[in-house]
Amino acid sequence: MKKTIRHEAVDILNSISQSQAFAGDLLDACLDEQHLSGTADGRLLTHLVYGVLRHQGHLDWMLAQLYRGDFAKMEDGVKNILRTGLYQLKFSDRLPAFAVVDEAVKIAKRINPGAGGLVNAVLRSYLRNTDKIYFPSLEKNPAEHIAAFYSHPPWLVKIWINIFGQEETIALCQANNELPPLTLRVNTLKASREDLAQKLKSEDFSCEPTRFSPDGIILSDTPRPVQKTFFFKEGLLRLQDEAAQLVSHLVDPRSGESVLDVCAGSGGKTTHLAALMKNTGRIVALDRDPGKIAQLTKDATRMGVSVIESTQTDLGQILPEGFVDAFDHILVDAPCSGTGTLRRNPEIKWRLKSTDIPTLSKTQNTILQNASAAVKNGGRLIYCTCSILPAENDGVIRQFLMDNPQFTVEPPPGAISGHLKDSRFFRTYPHHHTTDGFFGAVLRRRI
Repeated sequence: MKKTIRHEAVDILNSISQSQAFAGDLLDACLDEQHLSGTADGRLLTHLVYGVLRHQGHLDWMLAQLYRGDFAKMEDGVKNILRTGLYQLKFSDRLPAFAVVDEAVKIAKRINPGAGGLVNAVLRSYLRNTDKIYFPSLEKNPAEHIAAFYSHPPWLVKIWINIFGQEETIALCQANNELPPLTLRVNTLKASREDLAQKLKSEDFSCEPTRFSPDGIILSDTPRPVQKTFFFKEGLLRLQDEAAQLVSHLVDPRSGESVLDVCAGSGGKTTHLAALMKNTGRIVALDRDPGKIAQLTKDATRMGVSVIESTQTDLGQILPEGFVDAFDHILVDAPCSGTGTLRRNPEIKWRLKSTDIPTLSKTQNTILQNASAAVKNGGRLIYCTCSILPAENDGVIRQFLMDNPQFTVEPPPGAISGHLKDSRFFRTYPHHHTTDGFFGAVLRRRI
């Protein structure tokens, strides 16, 4: 018997619970394999998976009250059936309540035959007792309330309350639970933003220019996946959040200069740097993941970029001697907690632990220190993360400057809007700018 869309959603949630896989990758694979891209069923599957992940903390708080046993010890597969059912009952009206419960019980019987009665009892208990479920008091225990009601881990909420205060932390958590905009970057080697926008509109895409990035377009209505279009295949665009686009403007390279991108990943920023340099000069892209290097090479070819040299290298190690004092600009897009991307990757909330942050900070310090050896006298070292935790941002820069007095902080360049920078650093936030959360610092090596 073919699995229903709701069963497929539970299977994907189970895979996320049992591995380090990301929802986006699993959904893309499922949508392609079952030819669901651009269909109503495909949109429903995406809605359910991301909805459950964004609201998992809220759902679990309720389920712990509805279940008579220890919910924390319940099997993940049964938890995900209950989460999916309760999410539909609480946050979605696409099916009547009786049909949601019936479908959840059928899924349980296929996955774990002994759990059908439990799933039926818990979900029906919710329907009978919606007015009896309580959340912690905002006045008496603000951190616990925000964590449970707005579905974020308590340790993270406590850090944000100390940084932003209670009201702004709520706004940030609310923003993290919203759908992020679908943003693309125009490949200016092949098209202008205005030209591509007109082409997209002629194919019934609704689009508008991004507020801060001069190279971005936001798609608000997509008749089909933009990755399936001629424009994508011909290299006119790449999907990329607006804040991530601004990092390349933070680097601010000129035609003919040399750039080292030490944590290049699949090349979103690398190919953007090439476009800003008008495909002249030299860009060396490093990453320790051979799969990402392969994707970078493929994407550079698609986008008509020819100045990138890509190499698999672990920046936990000292750079080769030929890299020392060799580059005008070094970009360190450091591996981080990803706390600025929770709208796009909500599973991070349930994987990340407070004990992970010191380890990440140590790695970031090591990579930044190793990369700094490649900066020419008078050159620039740009450090960025998609984190909004001070330990990964200001703290890393503070330690680096203590250890390397030959570097000094420069304000972000004029291409970066004043709304996105303080006197020293570049910062974006989901609840202020409707972008991912990013941090960036520009460091100049003294001559």
